[in-house]
Amino acid sequence: MRLAGHGRWLSGALALLVGIFPGLATAQSETPPPALQLELKPHATDGNFDYVEGRMTLESPNVAAGATLVKMPVVVVSIPTARYDGDALKARDAAGDLPLTLQDDPPTPTMAERRWLAARATQGDVVITFRAPPREITPTTRNGPLFDLRANGGGMTGAGVTFIPIPDTTFAYRVSLKWDLSAVAPGSRGVWSLGEGDVDATVPASTIAFSFYAAGPLQSYPAQPTPEFGMYWLLQPPVDTDALAQGIQHLYGYMSKFFHDEGQPYRVFIRKNFNHGNGGTALARSFTFGWSESTAPTLDSLQSLLAHEMTHNWPAMSGDHGDTAWYSEGAAEYYSILLSHRAGVTSLDQFQHEVNERAAGYYTNPYVRLTNREAAKIFWSDWSAQRVPYGRGFMYLAKVDAQIRAKSGGKRSLDDLVVPMFESKQSGEPPSIEDWVKLVTAEIGPRAQRDYDDMVAGKLLVPPKNSFAPCFKVAKHQERPYVLGFDNASLNGQPKIVKGLVKGSAAAVAGLRDGDEVLEFVDPLELQRERTRQMVLTVRRNGESLRIEYLPRGKPAVAYKWERVSGVPETECRL
Repeated sequence: MRLAGHGRWLSGALALLVGIFPGLATAQSETPPPALQLELKPHATDGNFDYVEGRMTLESPNVAAGATLVKMPVVVVSIPTARYDGDALKARDAAGDLPLTLQDDPPTPTMAERRWLAARATQGDVVITFRAPPREITPTTRNGPLFDLRANGGGMTGAGVTFIPIPDTTFAYRVSLKWDLSAVAPGSRGVWSLGEGDVDATVPASTIAFSFYAAGPLQSYPAQPTPEFGMYWLLQPPVDTDALAQGIQHLYGYMSKFFHDEGQPYRVFIRKNFNHGNGGTALARSFTFGWSESTAPTLDSLQSLLAHEMTHNWPAMSGDHGDTAWYSEGAAEYYSILLSHRAGVTSLDQFQHEVNERAAGYYTNPYVRLTNREAAKIFWSDWSAQRVPYGRGFMYLAKVDAQIRAKSGGKRSLDDLVVPMFESKQSGEPPSIEDWVKLVTAEIGPRAQRDYDDMVAGKLLVPPKNSFAPCFKVAKHQERPYVLGFDNASLNGQPKIVKGLVKGSAAAVAGLRDGDEVLEFVDPLELQRERTRQMVLTVRRNGESLRIEYLPRGKPAVAYKWERVSGVPETECRL
């Protein structure tokens, strides 16, 4: 299944942000956790969602004067939040109104965080109130991780990180979430990643931020979701939702058994995007995917997106995102394809198609030779940079798997490293890069460190001849790399002004000029994925609208793919 421009680069936010909020991964405490009550009241006027009121009660937080009461980003991985400027966020405690001071931390490549500091020491329980409107969207709003609070079909969807402030702590709370649905349509429902309706859970505050919320006249599969699984939507997507949900449920069951993580709850949220493009984002025990009428998905086209998002529940590595994204994204790519085939969801032909799509995406990326750190610096401002860890991680893990199989005579594989890594994370010891290199070294010897260093440095990866053997063989061929022809950041923000035009590029030859204002364009993610797709731009120059069309590709370069070995039956495949 393939979804053009579905924006799988948007996914894996949970894995990305574990390194920023360690409490997201584990919540250990020797004392009984304090209570945190969260009440959410969505509001709609004439059937249109216009805001959600929030009320959070912290049990005796004992925050000192000048210390952080709560925090929330104003921008997180390129997505603007509710911000709560001025006195939009208020607090009271046993002594009355609690004055707050706003402090904005220095921005990082991942987020710009805001803190609310207590003007005096808190006394007793603290009640925090806030009101968040939905994000205003236009057809040209740039896609990003599906965090933002949005209006959909008389209700709301969004991740807590964009509208719920949280304490600056890492320990667990006895969280009690309650919904007040009196101001939305009769029969409305409220759902959190961890359950429907009022939910009690013992989790760190970061889980409140990095999980999804939906409320309003929701539809679902099953009609009465179980504690273990549910899929929810406010506006009917153009697919058979029952068939889609059944497929997700089956694959999730297979994946959770593979990772020795059976019996855990899982929720899927669907939103309609009123801007161009689709996409998906995974957070705690859940994911959200979006669809738009301009690139409406089909049932088949969603499979790889959904499988990738689900896989993000398991592979994760501690450390900075720039250093570890190759693992979180690469493992999600690798195992979403592999486990879908093992589960019988995809055929061998589909498996071959998927791995070759990943290989092509890797070899045609204009940043294929950047180091991991160089790619990370421009990760949130350039679509191509966002794809680097996906393709690089996939190709590297396919190589490691082939090396382990060859060294062990087929008795061991990548599975024997990845599953124990997840179990280590579950035990409260998130694995590190050093742990990874040690594990691989134990399997294949000293070359493991050398290969890892080459991958980090951006050295071109060549798959071993035995990778995905015996059913497939590696074949050398040529691919034309993606070349937009001008600075990708030109398509961000408003207005969108062309800059950094590359002399002699297809864009320049087609007539594009620095200073042109871009009014309409094809999603670059679609262009990178569909290698014969034309870039079509409508630009304004000197008051005149012009149409410019070209193929955003460079000169052919060396690449590799997998071909089926004739005469080897499927029963002999060892995938």
